[in-house]
Amino acid sequence: TASTSSTISPQGLPYVKRISLLALSLLGCLLGVGSLGAQSVDGRPSFRQGLWIGAHGGVMASRFGFTPSVRQHTHLGYLGGLQVRYDIERGASLQVEVNYQRTGWRERYDASEVSYSRDLDYLDLPILTHLYLDLGGAKVFLNAGPFVGYQLRESSQLTGGSLMGAQDKLRHELTTRYPFFWGLGGGPGISIPLGRRQRIELEGRFVYGLGNIFSTERTSAYVQSSEMRFGLTMNYLFRLR
Repeated sequence: TASTSSTISPQGLPYVKRISLLALSLLGCLLGVGSLGAQSVDGRPSFRQGLWIGAHGGVMASRFGFTPSVRQHTHLGYLGGLQVRYDIERGASLQVEVNYQRTGWRERYDASEVSYSRDLDYLDLPILTHLYLDLGGAKVFLNAGPFVGYQLRESSQLTGGSLMGAQDKLRHELTTRYPFFWGLGGGPGISIPLGRRQRIELEGRFVYGLGNIFSTERTSAYVQSSEMRFGLTMNYLFRLR
């Protein structure tokens, strides 16, 4: 039984620079707004706004919705990144993240000696509304908002290719046509204080992709190739002000 591995790097890396510049611009806006503080109309402080920075990491699982359908196992990947959160008002914050994550799909075959998986590495920029309920120190929260990203690379692992059908071989030869990812997502979580300026959080996340990675023309082999992501992350945040 032969096993092969391939790596494909999509073109257009200047788009990665655009995503990075967008993240830096949003960070600058948050810092500018944070410098204004928060006061009521009569000049008395009504709510202490806060600016947080942090890091997070965790496990992300993914599956693809293909049409025609493809039998799959859940693909396990990872996520790591940085985040900035600005407390706008009591119970509501704005959160911006820059993440590097691995997603993809893993196909299911009846024969144990046959396997195929595709890994997709993305640079993501979620822009989230962070709604929370203060329980006297601990907080429960819900994040929601748009997710945009750009695929940096893709690689595949194949075993038992000679035993696969023509449709499978055709699919495995397809490369990413649309490297941009966009979708909607979010999830619940709990936040625990570690003193006055630090917090640790456990967060669940679900993201529904609205785009496709393969061509969607009428003559294409797959008219749908969209992604769903779900996972669990651990977050650490430090309050700057």
